[in-house]
Amino acid sequence: MTTSRPPGAVAAPAPTPARPARLLTVLLLLAALLGAGALVALPVGPASASPGAVTAPAARDGAATVELVRSTPTLAVPGSTVTLTVRVTNGTDAALDGAALDLGVSWRPITSREDLSAWADDDGAGTAASQVVEPVDRLAPGDSAQVQLELEVDALGLSADNPWGPREMSVALTRDGAALDVLHTFLLFAPEDTAPDPVAVSVAAPVTGPAVDPLDPDGYDLDLATDTASDGRLSRLLDAAAVTGTSPGMSLAVDPALVAAAAGTDDTDAQAWATRLTGAPVTGDEDATADATATSASLSSTAADAAASGEPADVAVLPGFDPDLAAVAHADPSRADVAAATGGEAALGGSWQRPEDWDLTVAWPVGRPDAATLAVGRAAPVDQVVVAAGLAPTDGAPASARTAVETPSGKVSALVADAGLSAGFAALTDGDSAPSAAEASTRILADAALLALQQQDAGTQDLHVLAALPRGWSPDPALVGTVLDDLDGASWADVVPLTETVAAPASRVPRDGPARAGRSGDGELAPPSVRRLLDSHRDLSAFSTVASDPVELSGDTDQALVAPLAVAARTAPDTRDHAVDLAVERSDALQQGIGVADRSNITLVSDTGKLPVTVSNELPVDATVTVVLRPDASRLVVESRPTVVVPAGTSTNVHVPVRAIGSGDVDLQVEVLAPSGAVVAGPTSFAVRVRAGWETAGTAVVAALVALLFLGGIWRTVRRGRSSARTTDEGVADDAADPQGPDDADPPHTDPAAVPRDGAHDDQPNAPHDPGGGAPPAARTPPAQATETDPS
Repeated sequence: MTTSRPPGAVAAPAPTPARPARLLTVLLLLAALLGAGALVALPVGPASASPGAVTAPAARDGAATVELVRSTPTLAVPGSTVTLTVRVTNGTDAALDGAALDLGVSWRPITSREDLSAWADDDGAGTAASQVVEPVDRLAPGDSAQVQLELEVDALGLSADNPWGPREMSVALTRDGAALDVLHTFLLFAPEDTAPDPVAVSVAAPVTGPAVDPLDPDGYDLDLATDTASDGRLSRLLDAAAVTGTSPGMSLAVDPALVAAAAGTDDTDAQAWATRLTGAPVTGDEDATADATATSASLSSTAADAAASGEPADVAVLPGFDPDLAAVAHADPSRADVAAATGGEAALGGSWQRPEDWDLTVAWPVGRPDAATLAVGRAAPVDQVVVAAGLAPTDGAPASARTAVETPSGKVSALVADAGLSAGFAALTDGDSAPSAAEASTRILADAALLALQQQDAGTQDLHVLAALPRGWSPDPALVGTVLDDLDGASWADVVPLTETVAAPASRVPRDGPARAGRSGDGELAPPSVRRLLDSHRDLSAFSTVASDPVELSGDTDQALVAPLAVAARTAPDTRDHAVDLAVERSDALQQGIGVADRSNITLVSDTGKLPVTVSNELPVDATVTVVLRPDASRLVVESRPTVVVPAGTSTNVHVPVRAIGSGDVDLQVEVLAPSGAVVAGPTSFAVRVRAGWETAGTAVVAALVALLFLGGIWRTVRRGRSSARTTDEGVADDAADPQGPDDADPPHTDPAAVPRDGAHDDQPNAPHDPGGGAPPAARTPPAQATETDPS
C-alpha cells in the first residue's frame, strides 16, 4: 500500500481563537455522526468515486501526514468489518486543531494493473467515495496519534455476486474542506473466502559494491567497511534476504569480486559479512574464524533478531566486477572480448572460491537493454540475462518471467522483471519516503491479486514472475520481511527462489522489443576507452601463458582492466578515466618482462651449427618460451624452434640448430613466442656470415698436411736406418749346410779337452779327463762376411 501526497501537502494553519475552534469541533462531530448515518442508509448499489472532492491549499513549510498502520482483515468478505488503523502526524510548527479523517472506498473493481499503479502513484488529492469521517484530536507540533476507522463491507453494497479483486480506497486528512494529506490504498474484496490459483513470485536483488578507485584504494576499503557494517547497506540487504521463520527470504545476485574483497580485508565487519553470505570461514585460523562468526552473529538491524542468522533464499552469481554490458556491446566486441569483459571471476584466482551451491549465473544489464546488449549477454558465460526494464507483454497478458529474446547473434534466455511488483518492492527502503509496512503490503497484494486474476482469465497455469530490485538498493529489513511474509501468506501468491522461476517453462507471450540501438548516455563508458581495455586484456591474456599459472602472473592486472567496466563506475566518470589509463599502462609494463639480448654478427663456417640467443626473464615467475629464427634468405635453414623454461629474474642462452645450404650473408629475425603463439619479445635481428664448405676444405687441407708430415717421417726414418755397417744375407751360412746341426755344436762353455778330436771315438765316455794334458783345441774358423755396398 502506498501513500500519495498531493503536490500541495501543507502545514496546518495557525490555530484559531478558542471559541471558533470549539464551534468547529462541534460541527465536525455532527458531520461525522451524519456521515455515519448516511453510511448505514446507503442503498445497495454502486457507489461512485468522487475525485477532487477536496482541494489542496497552498504549500507551506512542514506538513501534516497520514499513514496506514494496519488493515484487517486482508480479504474483505460480505458481512465483515474492515478496521483501518492510521497514524496522523503533525509535522508543522503549529498545533493541529479541527482535523478529520475521511475514509473513501469505491465499489468498482480495478481490472487493469495500469489503473492500479496509477491510483497507487497518484500524488493528487483525489479520493474515493466518502464512507466514514472521523475527527482527529488536537495534535501539538511534532506529535502523532493513531486513529481507528471501521467500515462495514455490506454498506458498500458488495455481495457474493460481485467480482473478486482490489478496489480503490483512500484516507484523507482534512481541515476546513481542504486536504492536508491523502493516502491511496486498496480494499481487497472476495465474494467468498476463496481466491484464484496462486502466482509464483521471485524477488531478486543485485549485490554490488562501490566503484574501485586505483588512486585511492584506502577509500575503497573504507566504503566497503561502511557498507558491510552492522547498519550498512550491504548488511541490511543480507538481513532483508534472509529466510526466517517469518519471511520466505529473497534471492541475491552477487558480484564475486565484492565478496572476495570483503573476505580479504582487515575489517572484521566486512569479513563477517562475507562469511555469512558464503557460509564459509574467512580464514583457516581458528581464532580468526571464531571472531568472524561472533561478529556475524552480532550484526543487528531493525529486522527481527532471527534475520541476522538466516541465509538468502538462493544466490546467483554475476560476472566478476559487475561489468556494464551496454558499454561492452557498443564497442563492437568479439566473442573473446565478451569473455574477457565478463570473466572477472577467473582473475580472482586463489582469493575466491565459489560455494558449490552457487550454480546459477546471471548477467544484469542496466535499465532497458538494446539488442546488442542482449547479444553480449548471450555471448557471456552466464545462464540467464535479467532484464529489469522493458520487454513487457504487448497486450498486457500475463507472462512468466523466463522468455527467449531474439538478438542479432541468436536467441538469449532472459528473465524479464515485472514492472509493477519491482516498483512496489523497490519502495521498501530505509528512507523517509518509504511507505509503511501496511501500505506496501496492501499495494503488492493487490498487484499480485490482479496477476492471479489475469492468469485465471487467460486459462494459464504455473505463472512465475520476477520482482527485480535496483543496484544500490538500501532496504529496511523489517519492512521487507513483513511484506514478504504477507505476500507468501496470501492464498493467491507464493514467494519462491529465483531458481524455481528459471526452471519454469518459458513464456511465449509476445513482448515489446528491445530498446533502440545506441548508447544510453547515462554515464556509459565511451567505446574508444572500452576498446583500449579489451585490446590490452587480449594481449595480456596471450602473453601470460608463459607462466604455468597465468592467473598468478596477470590476475591482478586482469582485475585492473575489468574494474573500469563496472556499472558502479558510471557514477564516477573522472575516476574511471584514470583507472583506464593506469590499467593499460600496467598491462603494457608487464608485457615487457621477456626480452632478447642484442648480439654481434656471427660467422658460420660449417654446414650445420647452433646459433646462441640470449633470452631474459624479468617476471616474478618462470617463463616457458619458444625461440624462433626467421632467415631472410634460403641459404640458411632453421631446423627447429627450441622451447625452454627461463627461471624468474634470470637469462638463458638458447641454442637454435641451423643448416647452411650455400654461402653468403643472412639476416636473422629473432622472435620469442609464448605457448599461445603470441610474440612476447622481439622482433630483433642479427647477421650471420655463412661460409658453407669452409670447414670441409679446411679439414681436407689439414688432413693433407698431416699425411705429408707422416710420409716425410717415414721416409726420414728409412733413410736413417740404411747404413754400410749392416750385412746382407748373401754371406750367411744356411743352417742346413752345417753337418752337425745346431744340436751338435759345442756348448758355449764346454771344456775343449772334453771335446773329441776329428775322427776320434771315445770308447769310455765316462772316463775322466786329464786336466793337464793335451794341446788346446783348434779355433773354429768364422764364416766369411759380405760388406753392404752403399748403393749410392
